[in-house]
Amino acid sequence: MALELSNLESFDPGEIEKLGICGIVTSDDVLRQAASRQSRKQLAMQAGVAEGSLLRLARTIDLMRISGIGEAHAQLLGALEIGCVEDLGHQEAAMLIKAMRRKNVELTLVRSVPPESNLARWIVDAKTLPIVLEI
Repeated sequence: MALELSNLESFDPGEIEKLGICGIVTSDDVLRQAASRQSRKQLAMQAGVAEGSLLRLARTIDLMRISGIGEAHAQLLGALEIGCVEDLGHQEAAMLIKAMRRKNVELTLVRSVPPESNLARWIVDAKTLPIVLEI
């Protein structure tokens, strides 16, 4: 189910508006139009947004394809340099929960870190999802 980009809280509304003018209004649009390096570069130039911001948006949306990962959890994972589904699939739940707890104390991005069992499910889900984002 596609998420309206205007509902994302951690991205510049001005950049979201610029993407909307280019026809990018949902998470599905981002994954379809900004999956490769070349397409992100072209879209960033066309929309007048920073390529780094577009990559961060695409990474967040990629992680949010996993049930239970919201915007804040995706940001927390990103702060741990787990920037996409493929990266998450290579993690170990026991180590990930410790790292997420430490990083969340530092950044306070989420109210609470999910239990290890949820993280283990996220990792399994990440391994089964198709890779759509080229980093």
